[in-house]
Formats: sequence, C-alpha cells, structure tokens
Amino acid sequence: MEILHTLNILGIEFPLENIGVKEIEKRNALVDKTPTRTLPFLETKEGNISQSGAIIYYLCQKHKPKLLGKDLLEKAKILQWIEFANCEIMRCNRSIIYPILGWDYLDKDNYNKDSNKLKEYLKIVEKELEKNEYILGKELTLADIDLFAKLRLLMMFHLPEQMRNKLIPKTSKWFENIMNSNEARKAYGKTTLCKTPLKPFDGKINKKNQENKNKEEKVKDKDDKKDKNDKKEKGKDKDDKKDKKDKKEKGKDKKDNDKKENKDKKENKDKKDKKDKKEKKNDKKGDEPKEGAEKEDKEKEPYVPGLLELPRFNIKQIENNPLDSLPPSKFDLDKFKQEITNTSDKKNSLINFWKDFDSEGYSLWYIEYNNEPNECITLFRTCVIKGDILEQLKYFKKYCFGVLGAYGGNGDYKIRGCMVWRGNEIPEEIKAINCFKKLNLKKLDCKEEKDKQLVDEYWTKIDEKEKVCELPAIDARYFY
Repeated sequence: MEILHTLNILGIEFPLENIGVKEIEKRNALVDKTPTRTLPFLETKEGNISQSGAIIYYLCQKHKPKLLGKDLLEKAKILQWIEFANCEIMRCNRSIIYPILGWDYLDKDNYNKDSNKLKEYLKIVEKELEKNEYILGKELTLADIDLFAKLRLLMMFHLPEQMRNKLIPKTSKWFENIMNSNEARKAYGKTTLCKTPLKPFDGKINKKNQENKNKEEKVKDKDDKKDKNDKKEKGKDKDDKKDKKDKKEKGKDKKDNDKKENKDKKENKDKKDKKDKKEKKNDKKGDEPKEGAEKEDKEKEPYVPGLLELPRFNIKQIENNPLDSLPPSKFDLDKFKQEITNTSDKKNSLINFWKDFDSEGYSLWYIEYNNEPNECITLFRTCVIKGDILEQLKYFKKYCFGVLGAYGGNGDYKIRGCMVWRGNEIPEEIKAINCFKKLNLKKLDCKEEKDKQLVDEYWTKIDEKEKVCELPAIDARYFY
C-alpha cells in the first residue's frame, strides 16, 4: 500500500499484478526473479528490486528526488524519521494491532507497556508538528508517507477520537490531511478513524483453559485407575482371609485344597495365554504405519479460534472469457475509470458517462447483500463480508466498475452499491461468488431518471457520513 501511495504521489502510470497467497506456482516463479526471494518486487530495465523501502527509495530518486530531501541534513532527518517509524511505531503495531486483528496472541504485559510507549512516541511527533505542517516543514516528504503508513492501523483500531483530540491534535490534523488526499484514498481506500478502541483477541486464555482441561482429564484418568487397583487389592485380601477362615472352620482335606489350587493355576494360565495372544496381535498392529493415529492426534489438538486463515478463496481466472468475444463497444470503460477516480468533480464525470454509455455493450446493476439477522451488527464484520465479495471478483475488475460499500450505523449495517459491467446478463464471475444466493441483483435502465439518480448517488457520495438513500456511507470505495 505504501508503494502504491508513493506511485500515486509521483503520478506514475504502472502495471500492477496481484498474486494470491494460494497461487503457489505463480509466486515461486516470481520469487525466483527477486534478489531477496520476497514480494513485492519492482521490475526495471536496470534490474529487479525487492523490499518496499528500497522500491520506494528508487522511485523517489528517479522521479522526484525532492521527496528524499533537499540537502544532506534534510536527507538524514528523513532517514531518521523512517527509522523511528519502522523501529518504534512498528513494534507497537505488533503488540497492539496484531492481537486486535487476530494475527497473533495477546501478551498483556507487552500490550500495556507498548500502549504507554506509543503515547510517548506520539508526543514526539506532536512536538515536531506544532511548528510544521509536515514532519520536515511545509512540503510532504518520504518521512510523512512512511510515518502515515505505520500509524494508519493504530489510528483506525486503537486510538479513540477523544484521546487524539486531547493528546495529539496537530498529529491528528496532519494524519487526516494525508488520509483525505486523492493519492492516499486511491492506494489505501477509505480510512475510518477509531471512535472506540477494539479489544484484542486473547487466544492464550482459550489455549490455557484447554491445556488445563486436558491436564485435569489426565489426572482424573490416573485417579480412576488407582481406585480400580486399590479395589482389586482389597478384594484379593478379603478373599484370602475368607479362604483361611473356611479352612479352619470346615477343616477341608489337603486333597481338596490341592485340587482347588490346581484349578486356579489352570484358570490363571488360560487367562495369561489369552492375554499374551492379545498383546501379540496388538504389537503386529502397532508395527503398521500409523497414519490413522496421526490423524486422530491432529483431530484431538485443541483449536483456538480467532486467528485469521488466509486466503479464504481459491479464485481462478476464466480462460477464453465469453465477455471478450462480445461485439466491440463505443463506450471506453477504462477511460471513464481514470476520469472519475482522478477528479474531484465526480458529477461532471457522470454527465460524460451518461452521454457515452452504451446500453447494448454494457449493463447497470443495483446490488444488495441480504444479511442474516446477527450478521452485520458490527462494522468490522460487515467490512470483512464486503471485502470477501470483492476479493472473489479480482479477475473481473477489467470488465466492470462500481461502488460496493457499507452503509448505516448503530449495529445495523447494509452492504449495497451500483455496478456497471460488460454484457447484459449476470456473468459467471458474479455467479461464482460464494454468497451469490444472498445477493439481490436488480438491472437498472439508463433511460429511467430514477435509476440514473441511484447510480449518481452511489458513485458520487463515497465520503464518510455522506447519505446515500438516507443511510450514511461508512466504508464506500470504488472497485475498478
């Protein structure tokens, strides 16, 4: 995201290839091209570069050296703030944000310790911004770009509005200034600032409880076995005493005793033989491969919920897409995408859109997600569902444009939007979405004024709290 933000600031047109985590063959082929065998990487005529910081430095040096500083002292100060963001702020991200998002377990000591340290670090930034509009003066530099990226998740999930206004008013103003820029919005999407801090996921408690439960069960099993053995021994002693008493009282002959002993020996021998046979049989089984046993052990391992398992979807690009074989259209979708996403006058872009729109080659659709009663009660969960839908359409981007956003509030959120895509039917990419049955799709008529107003409303009102169909936009962004 930081690289995309930098590219947008530099105003460079660039081809971007997204590779899913599960696309192992593709990843391996690309990784071989990189010097450090890591992604992302930049392909240039001079050679390939990997690692985000190095890529950003190269791009700035080549296209806008001013972002790296005017003189030697300013260059050193920019490097100083980048080091500060990567070492101090990022450590706070790991202990605070990772448990909130379920990427790691909570360490309460580190969480509390780094929360206090973060306040001290923010005071340092605040002091710098009291005299400057940006970190190093009146102009944006790489120090601002990097520090913004490192603070973004903390501002979204951990630092509430009241604390920001009281502790770091100048830093908040600086952050919002960058956040609302077209370059940042295009790279990161919409950034919603925190009102109430999200609680971190304490997976260790669940794990510890499970471990304690397993220990208790083992101790219980041991106690049960001990009790059984004690009962056997007591019963044996009782039987011996009874035998002696019977011998004295009845005065049985020696022959009778010998017969009884022989009988007992024979029975014990039979039992022993049976036991030995059973043990041999089990030993033979034990020599066989233990695939089943390993599977059972895996199944018995306690599962700790909360950790995100990515990726969730195995998305494949449609080969020989039927949309490519449709008759050529006069409407230039790519041109419209560039126009509406790079201008502040969205309404004028829509005027041009309605003039050029080809209703035979393209179609307009209203989309709404029919959520379960308890499904969209939190913004985080709503955004995850929305993100999942859009993630499954990553190969469909070239054929469509639109807005799918989260609207509403107070525990009642809606996922809605309007899209335009190639063709006049519902394409296979839309039908392949895992929650397709929950999507309400309505085809819009470009000749109907009511439908045109609906599209205009969704495509022009994407800023936070702007009302669309009487519901405030909470997380709306262009999909293209």
